Amino acid sequence: MQSMVNFFAGQVRLEVTCPYPERFMNLCAQNDVGFWDLVRVDALTVQVTMRMKGYRKLRPLLQNLNAEVKPIKRAGVPVFWRRVRRRYVLLAGLILTLAAIWIMNLYIWDIRVEGNETIPAAVILSSLDELGVGIGTFGPSVETEALRNQMLLRLEDLAWITVNLNGSRATVIVRERVHAPQMFPEGIPTAVYATQSGVIEQMTIWAGTPLVEVGSTVVMGQDLITGRMESAARGSRFVRADAEIFARTWHELSMSTPLEQTEKVHTGETSTKNILFFGQRRINLFLNSGISHITYDKIVNESDFHLPGGIVLPIRLERRIYAAYEPVVTRLDETTAALFLQEQLMTRLETLIGSHGQVLRADFEVEIKAGIVTVHLRAETREQIAAIRRMREDELVVTPLLEGEDFNSP
Repeated sequence: MQSMVNFFAGQVRLEVTCPYPERFMNLCAQNDVGFWDLVRVDALTVQVTMRMKGYRKLRPLLQNLNAEVKPIKRAGVPVFWRRVRRRYVLLAGLILTLAAIWIMNLYIWDIRVEGNETIPAAVILSSLDELGVGIGTFGPSVETEALRNQMLLRLEDLAWITVNLNGSRATVIVRERVHAPQMFPEGIPTAVYATQSGVIEQMTIWAGTPLVEVGSTVVMGQDLITGRMESAARGSRFVRADAEIFARTWHELSMSTPLEQTEKVHTGETSTKNILFFGQRRINLFLNSGISHITYDKIVNESDFHLPGGIVLPIRLERRIYAAYEPVVTRLDETTAALFLQEQLMTRLETLIGSHGQVLRADFEVEIKAGIVTVHLRAETREQIAAIRRMREDELVVTPLLEGEDFNSP
């Protein structure tokens, strides 16, 4: 902000030579003349930058210092105005250009989406376009409050959205909805089933009737705890079954990789193509559209143009750099490839059994065939296999009390 004020007020870069440069700085302080960017050239010479108003105030006082003051560079609006004030055609062109920039800045020429992870940016931009907000939309006509409500109704996975307008750029900031894991109210009967096949080693039951016991062999999807509870006095009743059950399980995983790998070796040859985007219009700043390299990496750098104050113009320069490389075939060591695959398999296994799981035993088998290394993992693990599901309608059958049954019997 201060640099903008200095630019409009006008500033001058001075080179001051005198026997005691410190006296020059004291003189500025005594007369309330601010300066910045002090550089000491030698023992007798310093360079400073100050506003033109301060320079005019200080100039008569410098004679007492026996100092030589030389303006090096002048900049700012006053300097520019003195140069163009009598060039009416140039001045008219400048006014028209500034007016065109101001008018173009009222329209949206660039839309960027931030904060999305699972929702594609194209889906968000398409929904905005259907609601009338896209490239070329008149910025002041965008009602952000109504737009936010309509977007939340259109995209159920959005928890929050806002559109910030900065000149010709619209920044769409979103927060995606975090879906809670499936929960069942206390009044909904549930059952506990097995997520993996194995042998049960430990059971902690908080509610429900067990259908298996420690030492039982179970298969994936089998019910372990039911929410149906029977009693002689009350007949059948249904509860929200819940339990934590650990079982000894087994996993078999495989992973392969070729021994011959293709690597990129950059040759150092590059070619650059610049493209200027003015709103939606594209202007190629190159003559030959072909690329001389057969294999290359493409690197894209974008540069925006701004007015003082950070206002974004609808002009963007895109620089595309094509870096040539040669594909070089290298051969991996068989032992190195096998060790790498073993690490990847262990990582995948730990992800499968979860943070509370434990690997009891892991056996690897390496197979090399037709230039491909394959590693097979057979592991014995201990993991939590209990998961909750809602009981089906056919399971919610009430058993009637037997006639003449003693309610007070134990």
